[in-house]
Amino acid sequence: MTSLILIGLKRAFQQTPGTTTSFQNISIIIPFKNEQENIPDLLNALKRLDYPSDKYEVIFVDDNSSDDSTKFLNQNLMDNYKVVLASDKKYPGKKGVIDEGIQNALFDIIAITDADCEPESHWLKSISEKISDRNDIVFGYSPFKEEKTLINKISSFENFRNFILYFSSVGLGIPYSATSRSIAFRKNIYMKLNGYSNTLETLSGDDDLFIREAVKQKLKIATFRYGNDLVYSKASKSFRDYFKRKSRHLKTSHHYLLKHQILLALWHSVNIFSLYSIVFISLSEWFLLSSVVKMVLDLTIVQKVKSKLSHNFKCYEVIFLQPVYETFLIINFINSIFRKDKWK
Repeated sequence: MTSLILIGLKRAFQQTPGTTTSFQNISIIIPFKNEQENIPDLLNALKRLDYPSDKYEVIFVDDNSSDDSTKFLNQNLMDNYKVVLASDKKYPGKKGVIDEGIQNALFDIIAITDADCEPESHWLKSISEKISDRNDIVFGYSPFKEEKTLINKISSFENFRNFILYFSSVGLGIPYSATSRSIAFRKNIYMKLNGYSNTLETLSGDDDLFIREAVKQKLKIATFRYGNDLVYSKASKSFRDYFKRKSRHLKTSHHYLLKHQILLALWHSVNIFSLYSIVFISLSEWFLLSSVVKMVLDLTIVQKVKSKLSHNFKCYEVIFLQPVYETFLIINFINSIFRKDKWK
């Protein structure tokens, strides 16, 4: 299974030239609600985008914020920026906010990120290049900004491991998820999928359930990772917030296509069993071997991929973080069954 993951990643990272070298017109949609603390950093990142200002617009969509987010934005708008109020949402939660932005978009290509994110300078260039290559939906990597806290290290590693699966699944031709922190598609694709109409099982799912509907329609999904096109985001500041976020995300996984649920269940079951097989060492020394082999394979995957995704996890960190990642998968899955979901 590890070899399949590596094959999938190799294919996902194989970058082929687009059909055009021109800059495509792009509308960036940024939904927000009470993000006054994060918007200054976002605006600074947007100013650093290496892309002609007349070739893109930024649409901030306010979901009835109660702080001064909109006031601050209006005081710092560029010529190609605008703020829209999501006063009459077609869909609940974040999906309705994004949809409001898409309805107000001038351009055909829609790029989405979040208000607590900071895209690198070539983000739009990579989107333009990859979506020009006859792809319907493209998404990139969105790491967490590193901080010297335990919850940040755990969240960053988990995010990294999740994206390994996202990217490799695309490379293997079985895409199942992405992230709305760095995703793009053409407006006609959004209309072809009836917007978010078929993804209303949960409040979240504006990314992975959207991918699910695209898979049903046999649309072409691709990843991009050329250089300087990461979209950095902020990890949870506390374990309480972390578990709340993960519960919301994993709740969506209950609505994946059956084949994806089976594959993910098989992958995680094998990994979790291999991790905990060491507790059965009294029955047979082979259980120790299983645990050791798993750790070696985990280290192999991380070492081969970390630099590609701008990480530098040390071996001793992986030895600690991998078991935590597997254990938290169990906890988060259980929480996703019982915890109620809500958008801010």
